[in-house]
Amino acid sequence: MAAIFESPKVSVCMITYNHAPYIAQAIESVLMQKTDFLVELVIGEDCSTDDTRAIVREYGERYPDRIRLLLPNHNLGMIPNFVATMDACNGQYIALLEGDDYWTDPLKLQKQVDFLEAHPECSMCFHNVALLHQNGLEGLKRSPGAGAELTIEDLLLANPVSTCSVVFRHALVEELPEWYFELIMGDWSLWVLLAQRGKLSYIDQVMGVYRVH
Repeated sequence: MAAIFESPKVSVCMITYNHAPYIAQAIESVLMQKTDFLVELVIGEDCSTDDTRAIVREYGERYPDRIRLLLPNHNLGMIPNFVATMDACNGQYIALLEGDDYWTDPLKLQKQVDFLEAHPECSMCFHNVALLHQNGLEGLKRSPGAGAELTIEDLLLANPVSTCSVVFRHALVEELPEWYFELIMGDWSLWVLLAQRGKLSYIDQVMGVYRVH
């Protein structure tokens, strides 16, 4: 088991808090991925007040060679939990998936890693997602045919990137600036940091679901 955790190509960084109705679907969407490389799932469970911790413990026991759990004994908060979970990832690439979203394409990770391997100038790639509201699926995050790249200027106007769609190069953000820990939400600023270190490329395929609630 240790050898797998020490040498994955991709680490899936999953933070979760009070996601009991959704977390199993998120985990299963990682387990269904078909790749020609090793994938680890690192889950940071932040002392939920519902059954989330019990659910992730059960999955950790069932898949000890694929899932690693971080179970702090007190609530860290979203940004500290995210940073701690990302710090625990060993992969060359990191894929992000929060515990209330899920992936729909079993080849998602393979497609994105293949893209980054073929485009060394890119620091990150992302894709389109469906939006899931309480009354059902309602549209897409981006319009079909949206631009193939994002710039820092684009990010200053809006955040067109869904967290569950992102895969990036781990080495580019191994050390985060001090100001990052003061943020309320960390994803948008992470895209800006990555945009300073390479291109942000868009894959015009729907490969996941972002839950709006």
